Amino acid sequence: MKVGDMVRNVIPVRANSVVNESRGWSSVNSGYLGIVTAVRQTSLNASYRADGKGDVYVDVMLSVNGESVRCGNHLAATFSVVA
Repeated sequence: MKVGDMVRNVIPVRANSVVNESRGWSSVNSGYLGIVTAVRQTSLNASYRADGKGDVYVDVMLSVNGESVRCGNHLAATFSVVA
């Protein structure tokens, strides 16, 4: 997964209520498309993986019923690449 990839959320996600005040704490159901805006490789859980790499976190701008919803700092596995 890299910046600019089109992704779909595979599980419901919550947006940061400080950034998206209009959504509050309501979650975004799975199945919405978005664009990856940032990718961060961390060292978290690296000791449990054979390749020594840690978790990957992404920021995604989802399109939800015509509204842009920014979802930040989610595990990359929360989204699947579609294009």
